[in-house]
Amino acid sequence: MIEQYRGKTGTDPGDMTMQENELITDVFNEKSLKNAIYSAILMSLIDRELHEKEWEVIQAFADEHWLEEYEDFDQYQEVIKKEIINEVEIIIADPLLLKQKIEAIVEDLIPDLTLPQKNLVLNLVGDVMVADGIMTLEESKLFAVFMDKMGLQIY
Repeated sequence: MIEQYRGKTGTDPGDMTMQENELITDVFNEKSLKNAIYSAILMSLIDRELHEKEWEVIQAFADEHWLEEYEDFDQYQEVIKKEIINEVEIIIADPLLLKQKIEAIVEDLIPDLTLPQKNLVLNLVGDVMVADGIMTLEESKLFAVFMDKMGLQIY
């Protein structure tokens, strides 16, 4: 993992602060990373469209965190996009069902995440939701649900 990090950034881990060094070993496991990406895709589809800029944010996150030993990302993203798109019309048509789906995803996600990872996932979801330049009232309410279930709040 350290070699992988050094290869991406050119930084020698011995020259980093303790906090920066901790980030090297704070790797998402495959399940939590997939759940984070699933969450971001679902949140991006609240307006019923996965915009190119939203996908670019998700792809950049995956490029940064996806490890070679995980399932091939291209195959995964094709399967997951189809799965979400097939169920999104049903979920989004019912605000209660959408809220329950988001809560269930987060409840499945949080046991595997450290606090820095929670922040990364929240940043991902937030960045995806504003990537199209608009955050609707519905999106902001669901983002608040997402944050609340993560155990994080804005003051």
